[in-house]
Amino acid sequence: MSTDIINIFKRHAEWLNSEGESGEQLVLENISLKQLTAEQLQLLTDCVLTECSFIDDKLEGNDLYHTEMYSCKFSNVTFRKVQFIKSEVNDTNFESSEFDGVSFSNAEMFDCSFTKCLFESSTFISIGIWNSSFDECTFTNIDFENAYIENIILLNPKFINPLNLDKATKILLNIGTAEKPVMLSHEDSIKWIREHSLS
Repeated sequence: MSTDIINIFKRHAEWLNSEGESGEQLVLENISLKQLTAEQLQLLTDCVLTECSFIDDKLEGNDLYHTEMYSCKFSNVTFRKVQFIKSEVNDTNFESSEFDGVSFSNAEMFDCSFTKCLFESSTFISIGIWNSSFDECTFTNIDFENAYIENIILLNPKFINPLNLDKATKILLNIGTAEKPVMLSHEDSIKWIREHSLS
């Protein structure tokens, strides 16, 4: 591993520990995160990732609090008890990935794509999702309290025991396509999810 990578992680650890008083925030661009050690993966809190890739990997207990992601790719990644709290995710693709016990509380996602992903016992509490698509995804025991979800394309989803749909702030689904949208109101979106759910 290059000395440069080691040093920027040391500077980021200092930046986190000093609450920004010293050191420097971590910014990674266009790298594969397989290049990073387990210890470095634990330091991805409050950093900026641009065009980075996670492929055939497992993250467990990682804290991605307030992390910004731009144009990243996740393929065949398992997220177990990972914290996405207050993260901002833009134009990022997730494929064949599993989210188990993950907190997306107060996260914001824009223009993202999820394909064949599994979400299980995770929280969407106060999440914000805009202009994103979920293709053949399964949602099991997901808490939607205060969720704000707008212009979301759902293709062949499976919902199992969704929680607190009646407490969602706003859910506006597009059950058509990007080219031929079929937009539903908040009330009809909630009804549509319930009609496509298994208890």
